Amino acid sequence: MKFGKIAAGFALAAAAISVAPAVASADDPEFPRNGVIPPGTYHIARNPSNVVGSPIENCDLQVFVDGRTVVLVCGTSSRGGHQTPVGPDETYVSFDFVPFGLDLRDIDPRQGIWTGTVNIAGTPIIAPYPLAGVWLSRR
Repeated sequence: MKFGKIAAGFALAAAAISVAPAVASADDPEFPRNGVIPPGTYHIARNPSNVVGSPIENCDLQVFVDGRTVVLVCGTSSRGGHQTPVGPDETYVSFDFVPFGLDLRDIDPRQGIWTGTVNIAGTPIIAPYPLAGVWLSRR
């Protein structure tokens, strides 16, 4: 009888451990954690750790409904591009005919807040945050 209770206890513990990660990582259906920046316009600001500044500071990143197309708008000029999700909370943004892009991670998808830094377009090779960190917030 005692062996049966111990076995049942182990089975219950194993079931709880296997179910807990699925419950803990459940997505908010309105803002899924899929690495895709949701459609909208995001203002680009300097990351608090960036001591140098950024040439794209005070620009806007427009993300379109297709979940891939983006446009960087700085003043009266713009540059098209695309985003490539690389994880549940990370995406690479690459711009047409430019060797550099952005490596962005979501901080709070409900509020539309992302942080990141400059990367070599489409790669995990990034510039340090104190030199090139940026902060995006949905307008």
